[in-house]
Amino acid sequence: MNATNFDIAIIGGGVIGLSVARALSGQKRRVVVIDAGHETPPATDAAAGMLAASFESAAEESMADALYALGAQSLAAWPAFAAMLEDETGLSLDYRDDGIVAVAFDEGQAAALKDSGEQLCARGGAAWFLDGGEARRLEPALSDRVVAALYAPGDAQVDPRKLLIALRAAFRKTAGRFFGERVVQVEGDKAGHRLMLSNGERLVAKTVVLASGAAATQLIAGLPPPPITPVKGEALAVDRSENTFRHVIRCPAQPALPYLCPKADGRVIIGATEIAGRRDAGVDDASVRKLRAGAAEVVPAVRDWPEIERWSGLRPATPDGAPILGRDRRGPDGVFLALGHYRNGILLAPACAEALAREILGESAPSPSPLIHLQPFHPERFVSSAGEGEHG
Repeated sequence: MNATNFDIAIIGGGVIGLSVARALSGQKRRVVVIDAGHETPPATDAAAGMLAASFESAAEESMADALYALGAQSLAAWPAFAAMLEDETGLSLDYRDDGIVAVAFDEGQAAALKDSGEQLCARGGAAWFLDGGEARRLEPALSDRVVAALYAPGDAQVDPRKLLIALRAAFRKTAGRFFGERVVQVEGDKAGHRLMLSNGERLVAKTVVLASGAAATQLIAGLPPPPITPVKGEALAVDRSENTFRHVIRCPAQPALPYLCPKADGRVIIGATEIAGRRDAGVDDASVRKLRAGAAEVVPAVRDWPEIERWSGLRPATPDGAPILGRDRRGPDGVFLALGHYRNGILLAPACAEALAREILGESAPSPSPLIHLQPFHPERFVSSAGEGEHG
């Protein structure tokens, strides 16, 4: 069977993979996306679409500053990114920059929020610390239990499902090819990288981008397996009977106290659980009950809103909570990683796509935006001091 040739093959057709594909297709490269999303619940299905650069941080303090900087740059790119996608496709993303409100129920939580706000401002961000009364004037739907809040006016949200549909439509407009199959093997030689698909078809590409999320495995010959752990997230949507509240609300980091994201179509997304190591698509009734009860502690009106649907997805986590971006020097030439975005894939999509396009093409920026440095997120940072071998 003859192989079809491309300049760049992207393994993974989620938000990250398609954002990278869009950036590269705009540079007049022949790009193919291969995605077997039907086999693994995508991270988008665990997402509410928060663009929360002010509140998301790495699991390890060593990566916190770098991750915040990347998130802030990507958040700044989102207005233009959303506008261009909507213009290209004629589809709405429900992008809104109303800001995000994090709440506290006691003085200890309030002190933690105030400290977070001070750290955020020290990094160049913006946040307003509010007492309980001020918080309810900003968002009247909040419970009387709320004693304080931190309002990040620059944060935003988008509808993740609409985003994914728009990215697919934008990629199709570039004449990019899409295969709904699983890549079973990738081997390289002087001609490029040979990809075998689950339907038996063969592709050849000079460059390969691995953006397969929680499904990332030791797929590419000569490349060390990426340290990705699936973290299952369950969520639900309820139908608010009226426009009760408008801000994204984040609750204290405690079990059963979720976030609430109101959408333009009347849905409120409530999520999400975090269950490490699970790969199934089921949603537990007990989890949904806890999420809903926790949401009602914050916005009491939630108790009366009917459930519309429930779902789950797999977030791709890394050991230090930050993504894996760029070429792994231990592996073969022409292979780049865009993995491990965990809860931040939607937020980071514009910045990561642009930065990876620069690195892959070895050219100046595809757009006149500030240079984004990928060095803190390089794949080799996980090599242990015990001397995990260098490859390639």
